[in-house]
Amino acid sequence: MDAQLLSYITQGTLKGKNKIFEGFSIDSRSVREGEVFIALKGSRFDGHDFIQDAFKNGAIGVISEREVEPPEGKFVIKVESTFKALQRIASYKRRSFKGKVIGVAGSAGKTTTKELIAYLLSQKGKVFKTPGNLNSQIGLPLAIANAPLDADFWVLELGASQLGEIQRLTELSLPHIRVITSLGEEHLEGFGSLENVIRGNGEIFQHWFEGCKAVIPDYAKDYYPFLKEFITFGEKGDIKGEIKEISLRGISFVVDGEEFFVPVLSLGMLDNTLASFGVLRALGFDFREFKEKLSSFKPEWGRMEVINFPCLTVINDAYNSNPLSLRNAINTLSLVRHPKKILILGDMLELGSYSRQLHEEIGSLLNNKDFFMVIFVGKEMYYAYNAFRGNKLYFAERQRLENFIRESYYLFNDSLILIKGSRGMRLEEIIPALREVCEKWEG
Repeated sequence: MDAQLLSYITQGTLKGKNKIFEGFSIDSRSVREGEVFIALKGSRFDGHDFIQDAFKNGAIGVISEREVEPPEGKFVIKVESTFKALQRIASYKRRSFKGKVIGVAGSAGKTTTKELIAYLLSQKGKVFKTPGNLNSQIGLPLAIANAPLDADFWVLELGASQLGEIQRLTELSLPHIRVITSLGEEHLEGFGSLENVIRGNGEIFQHWFEGCKAVIPDYAKDYYPFLKEFITFGEKGDIKGEIKEISLRGISFVVDGEEFFVPVLSLGMLDNTLASFGVLRALGFDFREFKEKLSSFKPEWGRMEVINFPCLTVINDAYNSNPLSLRNAINTLSLVRHPKKILILGDMLELGSYSRQLHEEIGSLLNNKDFFMVIFVGKEMYYAYNAFRGNKLYFAERQRLENFIRESYYLFNDSLILIKGSRGMRLEEIIPALREVCEKWEG
């Protein structure tokens, strides 16, 4: 694509050289040579303040709402709204794409399912997937803007924290296969209720066109009775599986009499895999062809990631947390055989007025499990701490827990430790302190 075509797509005015470019960036610090920098405005920043930095760091062009003089040999496209310009670029790319698009929404498991679908489909062709969790109103359009048109499949993650957001992302991405991984309490501060979570995720079924198919949990079909073309997964679904064994190595399970193994320690991984199988079936593939591929899958960082230290094992699930994913993590660990299991649980954020009740429910759930100790961290986890009757500790702040681990390292020797909390809690930062436990024992 060149600058002249870009100015037409964005409905902007070109100033400077008509250069060919290689992609888009919204971060002046990481913009690469030959990319176009889009100067977006945020609540705490204005990209226009970093236009000159972007040029210095290699940007060949800039999309701006301000009048800017381009350096020699570069260009500026002036538009009314840089955010709308980004959306128009993404919309153009989507309309130009001839392959299949898979869109993934849901309350938990979106990123892992997106990663797994992309990994399995790489056996059949060239795959583009949204990097990391670029699933927002800015992240997804940016991902699509940079997606290769010569791919066979795009696997896109659609995230939301309030009504209307999935609808806008669906209109932009127009998936052929539309997946809901799970439905549960998430972002209640924005959605307001579980009913709105269900309704909001169901927005992925808007802008339906001939040839679309849905892949949903078996229980979700009652929430979306208007669906015509769909495949269900789960206990009563079209694709169902039964756990055969769970260990630190991962889970093995049986589907249609065939045994599969995925090297991820998570009960939720069963549904993630079944959803992926649903996508494969919707695309006309036999999921049994992907058995060997599945056995070598590795999840993204911070998602039930097993870290082995000399004197203890850490399960790092600190990327995020909500009631659905936390219950899954607790139930998973309860099935793993180990004499000294410790949970370190941080606040589940963005639950609004439901926060106290949902944290108390987690504490009550733990009363029915057999753990050596549960450590609660954060203001909201105090409610779970009060509801739990077992061996427990409470820390208002992560830093205090770090200090405790270093001072009382003997408590953690020979243990299996699950760490889970919302992204804002940054619980992964206690992992170095746990590593030091082994260094002190060895010393």
